[in-house]
Amino acid sequence: MIVFVLVVFGGIGAGVQALSNTERVTSMWVGAEIRADGSARITEVIDYDFGHSGDTHGVYRDVPGSPFEDADNLRVSMDGHKVPYEDTYGDYYQDEKGERTLADRLKVGDPGHTVGGVHRYRIQYVLPDVVKGGKLAWDAVGTGWKVDRANVEIHVVDAYGFTGLRCEHGSWDNGKPCTAEQNEPGHLVVRLDKLSGHEGLTLYATAAKTKTETPVVLPTAPTGTAVGTSLPQPLGNGGLFAALALACVALTLCVLRFAGRDRVQEDGGRVRRVEVERLARSVTPSATPPEDLTPAQAGVLHLEKVTDQHKVAWLLDAAVDGHLTIEGDDQYPVLKRHGRPVNREIRDVLDRMFTGGSSLALGFRNPSFKAGWEDLSWKLEVWRHASDLWDTTLTQRLARWGKAQLAVLLLALALVITGGVLNGRRIAAGLPVLLVGAVAAGLGLAVFARGWELDRRTPRGSALWLQVEAFRRYLADPASCPDAPPAEETAERYTAWAVSLGCRGRLGRGRRRLDRGSESGAGFLAGCQ
Repeated sequence: MIVFVLVVFGGIGAGVQALSNTERVTSMWVGAEIRADGSARITEVIDYDFGHSGDTHGVYRDVPGSPFEDADNLRVSMDGHKVPYEDTYGDYYQDEKGERTLADRLKVGDPGHTVGGVHRYRIQYVLPDVVKGGKLAWDAVGTGWKVDRANVEIHVVDAYGFTGLRCEHGSWDNGKPCTAEQNEPGHLVVRLDKLSGHEGLTLYATAAKTKTETPVVLPTAPTGTAVGTSLPQPLGNGGLFAALALACVALTLCVLRFAGRDRVQEDGGRVRRVEVERLARSVTPSATPPEDLTPAQAGVLHLEKVTDQHKVAWLLDAAVDGHLTIEGDDQYPVLKRHGRPVNREIRDVLDRMFTGGSSLALGFRNPSFKAGWEDLSWKLEVWRHASDLWDTTLTQRLARWGKAQLAVLLLALALVITGGVLNGRRIAAGLPVLLVGAVAAGLGLAVFARGWELDRRTPRGSALWLQVEAFRRYLADPASCPDAPPAEETAERYTAWAVSLGCRGRLGRGRRRLDRGSESGAGFLAGCQ
């Protein structure tokens, strides 16, 4: 269960990252060199993140004024290398006056290959009529973009200075003011942290009548690699999450097992904590079952949980005590009840199973037997928690913090989703948040699923466990106790013990009749779910 839940959490993180890692522009630098005829030499450096789309061939630019038809002044590259491009018709462009113009579209990319990750595109072209009648009105960034753009930087240089500076950004019908600075005469600069999809930026100014004292040069455009590195694939981060979470699970289980070590009383009366499984290595097989335990209780003590084999052993023990017999064949065994037992526990369970009748056929759906079967599970669990064989103090304390455990798991899920979103958007905090979520998920799941490890056997419980283990070894190999009665003589008496302790395969043929009872338990499970 733990591995499955962690895989689901990791898959959620990977899926959220993939969905959040949509296309965007991580950096956009635009420079314009105004010429004497009012045209401008435009240089665009666009760092484009393709996310995890997987089906994109490149980018396109829509610009009014047919600037891309002048092939002599058109330069296009991707990551410093030439790249195929095509000049075609684009969408209609609408200016601030509401006038619509068909834009010229430049499609950049190889139709035969897809691209992913982050790439730097550099496009140079000449745009006519940027300055008309001494007035600058230039859409430095058009409204045709469909993706968000971050780190937008605009530069305009002219041999003449500028006055009446004004900058607007937003959609064509909802412009908002922005700040344009003239760092030196003839050099305008605008910087914006972000432009959302379908938002543009327009610069307005009036050219001065006299030239600047010194020539103004456009700053050098960005070079080198694109801003923003390619993310690991979502499955890679999901795998990293699962690996760290599993490591936390393993570490937490070690802590739980250390804290839940059993207590053993030594000869001098001193009690120390130890793993009884280690003491079991030196246990000698014994043909004598523990006197203070029933077969079902011995199995629960041995495994520290209630299983179907313990309940089957309970039925077999009831049969040995004469409360019922097992007849019929292996496929459809029949239980027949005899009298009313003095023991209240046995009487209550059989009353629920038989509901006033004296026989019960297994292998079919039977609600009454199912009710008795579940009641038997409950009674064995009650015995386990009420007996003095375990110290459940730590488990009870942990149970009081059940809501806190659930809160930790919900927090882990929230951190996984948050980390996935941040990773998808290439925010540096994404991976640390995801890894914190992995730690929380591993810790919370381990405590939730294996908190019972804190149940420590008391000195008496440890002593009985060692007796049960010694008897189990005898049942697994009767020849280990040559002085014990032959297996054929003890098969009927010890079948319930063998079933409960999971070693009924070595008892011999003398227990076949009662062994049908264990098979009937399995038959019930198949027919009464």
